[in-house]
Amino acid sequence: MRKLLLAAVLGCLSVHALAQDQLAFKDTRITAEKLGLPQANRRTSEPFVVRIYKTNDLGEILKKQPNGYPFTITKDYVLREYEKPRVHEGVDLQSRPSPNEPSTPMEFKAGVHGVVVRAGDGNVGMIAVQVWDGSVLEFLHTSASFVKVGDVVAPDTVLGLTGKKGASTIHLHVQAKSNFRKPISPDLVFRIGQQPLQTTEKPEDVWEDFDADESNVFEPKVIDGRKIPAEQAPETKWGVEVIGGGGSVDLNLGEFWSYSAASACALAWSKANPDDLRLTREREVKVTEK
Repeated sequence: MRKLLLAAVLGCLSVHALAQDQLAFKDTRITAEKLGLPQANRRTSEPFVVRIYKTNDLGEILKKQPNGYPFTITKDYVLREYEKPRVHEGVDLQSRPSPNEPSTPMEFKAGVHGVVVRAGDGNVGMIAVQVWDGSVLEFLHTSASFVKVGDVVAPDTVLGLTGKKGASTIHLHVQAKSNFRKPISPDLVFRIGQQPLQTTEKPEDVWEDFDADESNVFEPKVIDGRKIPAEQAPETKWGVEVIGGGGSVDLNLGEFWSYSAASACALAWSKANPDDLRLTREREVKVTEK
């Protein structure tokens, strides 16, 4: 049951917590400053954008990308020979002491309350922190880890050094996973992680390496075999509602791209409100065209 509560607990539980003023803060997006990096370091890539990679003759993405690859598309793009699209599901942050200096390994902080479940091992130098609801925030490409598995960390805990293990440039990649082992919004997990742990018991699950560019919630849309739309949102999404007396909607808990995520949100809200007898409902709605 615990695993079923994870995938969409992010937006759902954050709504519940905000109502109780437990997580009432204005900006919950991940920033360099919140992770202990100099403020001038920008987010250079956002979650769920499309990147173009170079491939070999078999259509396999090259482990070492040539100069200029991968790159993010901001408008519709026509694939060239030996190119392949992938959805990037994390946040990339620069790692520079100052804007005019080159990228260099720098100390970074957890930014959340949690328990360390990975400590910098694997082929991408992953340091992973599990927050109170069970979702996991993962920091990739690190060059050193200052923590060990089982350590309890707080937002100001220094986790390690940024790096380029498994990447071509020094930076910090931040992504998130649910108990379904599916990529989810790191900004939402970051929000949930502002709440202190309810227990410091180390999870039994083993968290394996996750390649942000090879594991995707959904494949990029391709038109006529070559054209890649910059907008990759599905045609429908799922809203989660709390139903009150007379069938009226008392609360909107969030919107999600999959039914499994919406269902998990509904279950998580019920668990967080055991004395509330109101029902929840998942409702499919068509995405409004821009």
